[in-house]
Amino acid sequence: MHTVILDTDIGSDVDDALALAILLGSDTVNLLGITTVYGDTQLRGQVALYLCSLAGRKIPTFAGESLPISGREVWLSGSEGEGIESLDQFKLEKDSGIHFLVNTINSLPGQVDLLAIGPLTNIAKAIEISDNFSKNIKNLWIMGGDFSKSKVEHNFKCDIDAAKRVLESKIPITILDLPSSQKTIIKCAEINRIQNSGKLGPFLHSEIMRWIRPRNQDWTTPHDPIAILGCLRPELFEISKQGKVEIKVNGVSEWSEDSIGNVRLISPKEPKIVVDEMIDLLNRLY
Repeated sequence: MHTVILDTDIGSDVDDALALAILLGSDTVNLLGITTVYGDTQLRGQVALYLCSLAGRKIPTFAGESLPISGREVWLSGSEGEGIESLDQFKLEKDSGIHFLVNTINSLPGQVDLLAIGPLTNIAKAIEISDNFSKNIKNLWIMGGDFSKSKVEHNFKCDIDAAKRVLESKIPITILDLPSSQKTIIKCAEINRIQNSGKLGPFLHSEIMRWIRPRNQDWTTPHDPIAILGCLRPELFEISKQGKVEIKVNGVSEWSEDSIGNVRLISPKEPKIVVDEMIDLLNRLY
């Protein structure tokens, strides 16, 4: 059984919703709670609760940090929560996302996998307020970074200071970076399979279409659920040796092998098999 917390900027790109859906569809996951990050974290939490309600689940959900530590202006897609009626009926927990992270992980030392699929602001804040937080995380799983040095990946760019604080901590970290996630592009055939998969299929399909149509695409990349599968199905991934990450001032991230480093990288062995596994977990939500 995987005991996990999901830290997410759900509501913008559809891949966060897909990530939450596969957690809800897995019978090997004990999802302790959801924390939201970046921008309108209250709205993001309501979107997460709506998705949970479609799956017939009640998962404690907490609003985290809205503003990046770096001071960078928040980017929003403009479609967050669009098309979902009565979001106001979904009530988040009163405690802050940071306090939930710190209190839960410190009360369960070495037992909780933290799944971070948005900017790393909440994690950086938790490190700041608790000396024990970094020691007590079982493993931090991140979707982020681009170690080809060709670009600054979105989640790192949104809060470079937070990314630097987290990656240069002593937390054991496993990362799916952008070039590795981009191996799992899904096109019309897979998108249509998602539409017909389980309770959440129609909603997820509509969210995919809402994301890709304005961009004149017939495809999308499920970055975040693939990162989650790294935790749930590690046998489907190539896993690097131990290493360390350096975050430059401009956000460029560099990974290098280091026998005492805290960061491993993962990459899908066979992207199609990983995508099939994602859709299989969606199909379990009946």
